[in-house]
Amino acid sequence: MKNLRNALTPSRDKQALQAVFVLVFGAVLYALSRPAGVVVGLTWLLPVLIGIHLGQSRDRAGWMWGLFLSWLGVLILACMRPQPRA
Repeated sequence: MKNLRNALTPSRDKQALQAVFVLVFGAVLYALSRPAGVVVGLTWLLPVLIGIHLGQSRDRAGWMWGLFLSWLGVLILACMRPQPRA
């Protein structure tokens, strides 16, 4: 059971890689179109980054909450309790 949990739980390296990917994607959007890049960054990329951080402390996939629900997902994730340990 412990091996299954480790297989399903993303590692810190993978989460760091996701954060770097989001930042690079945001930088490319900003470079291509500054006003649109700022809007996309504030409404989509920033919630993903905050979701990754909150998800680490709560043992959840925080980036998905930020990606699919934006700021609402971050608010829901902030109200969640950490998952119980087995």
